[in-house]
Amino acid sequence: MTDITAAELARVNSFPKLIEILEDKLDWPIYGYDLEDLVFEYEASELGLKPEETAKIREIHQLRPLATNQPWGIFFVSFEEKSISVTVLRRILRGLVVKKRAGAQAAERQAWDKNDLIFAANFGKSGERELAFVHFSDGLATNDLPVMKVLGWNARDTKLHNDHVGKTLAQKLHWPDDPSDQKAWREQWSSAFELRLNETIKTSKDLAIRLAVLATEIRARANQLLEAESDKGPMRTMLEAFRKNLIQDLDEDGFADMFAQTICYGMLAARISRPGALLVADNMADMVPKTNPFLKELFESF
Repeated sequence: MTDITAAELARVNSFPKLIEILEDKLDWPIYGYDLEDLVFEYEASELGLKPEETAKIREIHQLRPLATNQPWGIFFVSFEEKSISVTVLRRILRGLVVKKRAGAQAAERQAWDKNDLIFAANFGKSGERELAFVHFSDGLATNDLPVMKVLGWNARDTKLHNDHVGKTLAQKLHWPDDPSDQKAWREQWSSAFELRLNETIKTSKDLAIRLAVLATEIRARANQLLEAESDKGPMRTMLEAFRKNLIQDLDEDGFADMFAQTICYGMLAARISRPGALLVADNMADMVPKTNPFLKELFESF
C-alpha cells in the first residue's frame, strides 16, 4: 500500500488509469493486465434498464473476481451524462441483487447482497471526465431504501479534498492482508464511504445552514437530558456551574442553546485545525486549537 497524492489522483479520470492506481497504489492483484482482460461485459438491457435509462449508459463491466470466494462484486459503469444518475444506479443495483443472469457463465450469474457491491462510476463532459466509487447500504431512516454514498474526485477539486480522498483510498480500499477474513474485508471497504452524493458543503451559506441545523438538533437533545436528569445529573450539574460562574439567571433552554453552539462550532474548529483527522468524542478536546483554552476546557467537560 502506497499513499496517493492529490496530483496523482487528479490524473485518474478513466477506467484504465483507475486500474493502474488499484494495482500500483492499493495492491489489488491485477498483475499488469489490461482492462479488457479483467472484466466481464454487461448489456444495460440485461439489468432491466428502461430504454431512456439505457441511453444514459456507455458501458457496464464487472471486474473479474481477484480472490477465491471474494465477497465483493465490483462494477465499472460509464455514464454519458455529466453527473451520476442515481435512478440508473439504483436500477442496476436491483438487477444485480435480485435477478440472476439466465444463460450466463457461473462466474457471471452471481447475485450479491446490496452491501457487497461497489461501483466505479465514470461521468462528466468530454475533456472533464471524473471518477467516483459508489456504495449502497441500508438505512433505517429510509425504511431500508438503499442509501448511496460516494467517494469521488476530479482534477478541479481542491488539493485538500483530493489529499483526503487519496488517504481514504490508501487506508480503506487497499487490498486486504487476509482476503479469507470476509467480515474484516467487508468492514474495511465499506468504511471508506461516509458521504452521500452532493453532501459535501461547497459554500459558506451551505455551511452556516448545516451548522444551524446541527446546533438545533443538539439543543433539543440537551433539553431532553435536562428534563430526564435528577439535580445531580451531569447536565444539571453543568447548568449550575454556568449559573454560578457565568450567567446567574440562565434558564434551561438558554443553557441547552449555549451547550449546542459550543459543541457545534467547537467541532468546526477541531475540523479546521485537523482537516485529515478522525473526529470522535474521546479525542475532541485534544483537537481543539490550544489558542482557545476556554473552548478546550468546555469540551473536556462536555
